[in-house]
Amino acid sequence: MKRIRALDEETVNKIAAGEVIERPASVVKELVENSIDAGAHKVLIEVRDGGKSFIKVTDDGSGIDPDDLPLAFQKHTTSKISGAQDLETIGTLGFRGEALASIASVSEAVEVRTKTRDALSGSYLRIENGKVAETKEVGSPVGTSIVVWNLFSNVPARRKHLKGREAKLVHIIDVITELAIIHYDIAFELFSGSRTHFKSARSNSWDDILSRIFGLKAVAGMAPLQASGRGWRIEGMIGDAFNLRASPDRIFIFVNGRAVSSRPMAGALREAYRNIIPPGKSPIAVLSLEISPDLVDVNVHPAKREIRLLHENEICSAVTQEAALTLSSYAKSVASERLKPSDQITASEETLAQNAMQSTLPLDVEEDTALDQALPEREKRSSLKILGQIKRLYIVAESDQGLVLIDQHAAAERIRFEGLEERYREGLIRQELACPVTIELMASEEIMLSSWKEVLDDIGFEISSFGGRSYSVRSVPALGQRTESAESVHDVLKELFLRGKPGPDSSRRDEVLKLLACRGSIKSGKELTLKEMEQLLHDLQECSNPTTCPHGRPVMVILDQSQLERLFGRR
Repeated sequence: MKRIRALDEETVNKIAAGEVIERPASVVKELVENSIDAGAHKVLIEVRDGGKSFIKVTDDGSGIDPDDLPLAFQKHTTSKISGAQDLETIGTLGFRGEALASIASVSEAVEVRTKTRDALSGSYLRIENGKVAETKEVGSPVGTSIVVWNLFSNVPARRKHLKGREAKLVHIIDVITELAIIHYDIAFELFSGSRTHFKSARSNSWDDILSRIFGLKAVAGMAPLQASGRGWRIEGMIGDAFNLRASPDRIFIFVNGRAVSSRPMAGALREAYRNIIPPGKSPIAVLSLEISPDLVDVNVHPAKREIRLLHENEICSAVTQEAALTLSSYAKSVASERLKPSDQITASEETLAQNAMQSTLPLDVEEDTALDQALPEREKRSSLKILGQIKRLYIVAESDQGLVLIDQHAAAERIRFEGLEERYREGLIRQELACPVTIELMASEEIMLSSWKEVLDDIGFEISSFGGRSYSVRSVPALGQRTESAESVHDVLKELFLRGKPGPDSSRRDEVLKLLACRGSIKSGKELTLKEMEQLLHDLQECSNPTTCPHGRPVMVILDQSQLERLFGRR
C-alpha cells in the first residue's frame, strides 16, 4: 500500500512558515527589517490584540516597484541576493525571500500600499489566504504600508497556543527595542489604539535610545568599549557594577546591524565582571560587531537569530580584555571622584579625630603584616577626610560629594584579592615555609584534595602525602603568617572542599583567591587607628576595581548633600 505522498503547496507553505513566523513579534520583526533595508528614516508600528488580529507597519523608505509587488509575496523571491555566491557577502537584514510569503500563508489577509520616489501614483495589493485577491493603483505617500489581518487564522493549532495579549505585546516591544538600539538613525514608534508603547527619535549616536531604555542613571554609569582585529571591529557600551539584572536580558549583541543570540560573546562579557558583581547577576551592555560578511554565517536558521563566527575565540578574548580594562578605568575614576578631598587634613584635625575615636589597638601581625610594615608617610595618605569608625565595621569620611561610608572588610578584601592576582600573574604566588607543617585529613577530605590538587598547586600550595592520612605542606600562597600553621591551612582546605569539585578553568583559581583574600583581610569588628584607615583608603584607590569586593558587594556608598538634606527634612 502506497503511504508516502507529496504534500500540496499550501500545506508546505504553512509548515515552512512555522520556522519564520513563530508569533506576532516575528511578523513585526520581518516587516520592520524590510523597512530598514528600504532606507526608511521613520517606522510606525500599530498592533491590536497583541498583534494577533492586526499588525500595521508603515515606513518612508524607497517603496516597492509595481512590477515587483506581486513577486514579493512569492516564496524565495528577493531583491537582496541573486545567487548562492551572494550568501557570503550579505549586507542586508533580509535575504531569504521567505518572510512575506510565510506571513501571507498564515494570515487571513495582507494589504500593501506602496509608492517609489519616482512613481506618479502608488500601488495596492491584497492577498487573502495566501492568494492574490486584488491589485490596483492608489494614492500613496512614498514608502510602504503593510497590514496583516488575523494572524494564524488558518492555522488554529498555532493560534490556540499563542500566549495572552500582554505577553505577545512584550515580545513585540523587545523586538522594536533591539532594532531601535542598533538603528538609532531611524525613528521608531509602536502604538496600540491611543497608547504609545515605545517611541524613539532619530539620533547620531545611541546615547538617546539607551537613556530611554536603561534610564539616565544607568546610562551615566555606562562606559564605551572598543576592540578590533582581522576583518572585525566591536563598539559598545557596558554598565558598571551597580546596575545589574537577575538575567542577561539586557545584554544586547548585534552583528552587522542584526540582533543575534551569541552565548560565547555574552559569556566573554560576563567573564570581565566575574570578580566584581555577585554570582547570578548580569550587567547591562550593548555590543555591536561589524565583521566582514565572509567571516560570519547568518544563514544558520530561518529566524536569522543564530550565527557562526570565524575568529570567534579571538573576538571573545578581546571582549573580555577590553571590558575588563574599561571597567577598571571607570571604577578608578568613580572612586577618585568619591574620594575627592573636602579639605586638607591639618595636624590639629588629625589629633582631634584620634581623640574622638574609640581607643584602638595596632593590627595583629598575623592578620596583616604588610599593612603594619607600610604605615604611610604623610604625603602617601588618602586625601579623603576621615571622621572615624561606626560599630568597628565602617569607616566614615567626608568628600566634596558628601558623606562616604566604606566597608573596611570589603575594602581590605578587594586590596588583598588584587594583590594575590598580581602575585599570581608575576609568578610570585608561592611562599616556601621555613618548616613544613603536617595536617591530618578525613577520608572525604582526601578525595576532595585529589580533585583540587591541580588548582592548589597552581595557586601556591605544595601538599604531599606523608603516610596514612597525614599530609605535608611545604608551601602556601604568599599571604603572610596567617596560613603558616597546620590549623589555618586545614581551615582553608575544609572551607574550599565544602564548595564541591572545582569549577571551570576560568573561575576555579579565583575561588581560592577570593577565599584567601577574605580570610586574610581586616575583619569587621576590628578597631583601626587613623593611620591604618588612611593606608587602607590609599591602597583601595590603587586597585583596578575599587568600588566592589571580589564577591560583587559594594565597598563604599555615598550620601550626597541632597540626600542628607532630605533625611533631615530640609527639602
